[in-house]
Amino acid sequence: MYKTIIIVLVFFSFFSCIRDVTFDEKDSPPEITINCILDTRKDTVTAYISYSSPIQSEHQFVPVKDLKISLYENDSILGYFIWQVSTAYVFPFTANLGERYRIEIKMINKTIWAETTVPQHVAASIEKSSFESDSYSISFIDNTQNSNFYWISASGFMGVEENRHKNIACTIYSNFEYSDDFNRLTYKNGNYKYEFENYIRIYNKKLSDNNSKIIFSPQCISRPIEIFLLSTDYNLDKYMKSSLLMANIDYYAEEVPIAYSPFPVYSNIHGGTGIFGSVTSVSKTFTRE
Repeated sequence: MYKTIIIVLVFFSFFSCIRDVTFDEKDSPPEITINCILDTRKDTVTAYISYSSPIQSEHQFVPVKDLKISLYENDSILGYFIWQVSTAYVFPFTANLGERYRIEIKMINKTIWAETTVPQHVAASIEKSSFESDSYSISFIDNTQNSNFYWISASGFMGVEENRHKNIACTIYSNFEYSDDFNRLTYKNGNYKYEFENYIRIYNKKLSDNNSKIIFSPQCISRPIEIFLLSTDYNLDKYMKSSLLMANIDYYAEEVPIAYSPFPVYSNIHGGTGIFGSVTSVSKTFTRE
């Protein structure tokens, strides 16, 4: 069996890493793994390229050097990535809203490729809420002409002194009813109805109105806190959701008796595995109470 380096990349300073595994019951050879997210707030595209490795292996993922990796915008070539260090290849470029991009690796016997269309900008505002002392609100206007996927959460600091580190909120409390329930539990204490693990995911076709306001309270983190709204493309949305579902199954697999069935992590890489997606975002940092 083989594992792949499936990483929800640190797109922004507030985005924590998730490393999941995929399972293959066949004794197949390692695959090329691509992890690349187009972020409209960055001026450089980074693609992490490696070979997948056996799931029982404790070795680092093997980087793949001397690859010819190209990036296209609407079928027109923009240029080639340059190897930087370890598994990272870089290309100085900022993705444009609404455009279609293709990453392509040409090898001797095959071509590995994937495509993504960058989401449009989201008109949103982030404020401190008066609902509770530790609550915040995000208001945004949805473009109903498109299928949009929104992810809401916060990042802050955990631990004390030398153990202090930045992380994503472990739990989010909210009363928002039009969210995905894949990571939602009913929360019966206090003023909130629901408890979410890490994120609130919203598919715009489930919204009752194109003007939405979400009041929520992130837990387990201290200030400075960065509140954010991500708008992802279809591929990154499926990848994030499947990764979180996989992480939950891994957690429950530790219980006895074991009831375990691997959940496949989504990939849109043709001829390999991993993710090539895109994201736009709105965020705001709160430094004091």
